[in-house]
Amino acid sequence: MSRTDLKPQPGPSSGGRPSRLSSSTALVLVSSGAVAFAIMGDSLLYAILPLAAAQLALSPQQVGLLLSANRLIRLFSNTWLGAIFARFGPYRAFVISAILGVLTTAVYGFRLGFIVFLLARIGWGISWSGLRQGTYQSIWAGDRADAGRLMGLMWGIVRGGSAVSALLGGFLFDYFGFQTTVWTIAVLSALAIPIAIGLNWPASASPNYEDVQSATSSPSNSNDPDGDKNAKRKQHEILGGWIEALSDPLQRAVLLVGFFKLLLNSILIATASVFLADRFETFSGGFLLGIQVGALSGFVLGTRWFSDLFLGAAMGELADLVGRIRLTLILVTILCIGLTLMLTISNNLAFVALLGVLMVSTGVNVVLDAYANQAALATHHPQLFVGAYATASDLGSAVGPLFAFWLVASVGFAPVYGIAALLVVLTLLYLVLLDARYTNLQSSV
Repeated sequence: MSRTDLKPQPGPSSGGRPSRLSSSTALVLVSSGAVAFAIMGDSLLYAILPLAAAQLALSPQQVGLLLSANRLIRLFSNTWLGAIFARFGPYRAFVISAILGVLTTAVYGFRLGFIVFLLARIGWGISWSGLRQGTYQSIWAGDRADAGRLMGLMWGIVRGGSAVSALLGGFLFDYFGFQTTVWTIAVLSALAIPIAIGLNWPASASPNYEDVQSATSSPSNSNDPDGDKNAKRKQHEILGGWIEALSDPLQRAVLLVGFFKLLLNSILIATASVFLADRFETFSGGFLLGIQVGALSGFVLGTRWFSDLFLGAAMGELADLVGRIRLTLILVTILCIGLTLMLTISNNLAFVALLGVLMVSTGVNVVLDAYANQAALATHHPQLFVGAYATASDLGSAVGPLFAFWLVASVGFAPVYGIAALLVVLTLLYLVLLDARYTNLQSSV
């Protein structure tokens, strides 16, 4: 069977051989598996880079920039990669993204200095734009009623790769050092390439496929050829997703919540290892005695990402049943309580509270992404809205690590974590009010 990007797959009654990946769930499983391997190098750095900064001759400011650089470049790459997926289909773009992601992981093993590390982080940011776009489009191939379940399944598998990388990397770093750890993870990450190459993408993974085909196959039906060209150009224009999203109040609110949620999330993940080092620096008792900080931070981040695997799909289905925003409000309330406990205690309970906060964050991410996915499907160009939403989220993810280390050193953990959490709550309430207003208007009509 041909892997041509947008070629429709033969149905069961057709003469062609059915694809192994004709099921939407199977497509999500396999594409997410490729991303799970590709993301391992990125996840490793969050666990060990802050701890290895001294031996790598990196300042805290450089560590913050490295952990933000991949997000900063995505402010540009998300949108134009969304346009590339819309124009050329997912196959080639997804394969190239997987190859680039693996190469950027291998670069860290050479220890060539800050500039090379920075270029590798930029390369990974571009790679992640394509990998994430591909997983969103794999979900579009399924039933819209299953979007929450498929979104949870996707993030569970992807973050399973992150969890394995953090857990394994933390222990390897403590016993074998930075370089050996990076090379080990790079070898595992390389499995993403053959998986991506083996994917078959159905036409249903590209919602505007039929419109593009009809426009290109029936030029004689148009009285204005120049107008048709301009329409197709507008369909794939780089700013199309932003123009449409910013013209609608509810979609603007989705972008705003995405920004602040990922701001908080990135601050927590980027500073987890230094938070634990600070809390256990003078603590001399309890079940954590004897465990080095590298393994401990790897365990915390690994558990947080493994929670995607166990909780992601369940949260997605629960969101479909009780409503995404209602569930998110409950989870954010629990998140704030956990943050309060985490910041007011300094023994083993601080470790438990941090673990709980990061796991609850899993559910918040899943339901917000599912909400954004449905908002995308309500637009004229879903790929471009995904690019806009991903860019807003990545802006929050980039700002978090960029300033977190400097702010924590200046004012401490409590103000940084507390203000970020407050911003999430306020913007989420704004989204809930808008959503309720839109629902009431539609009901009355």
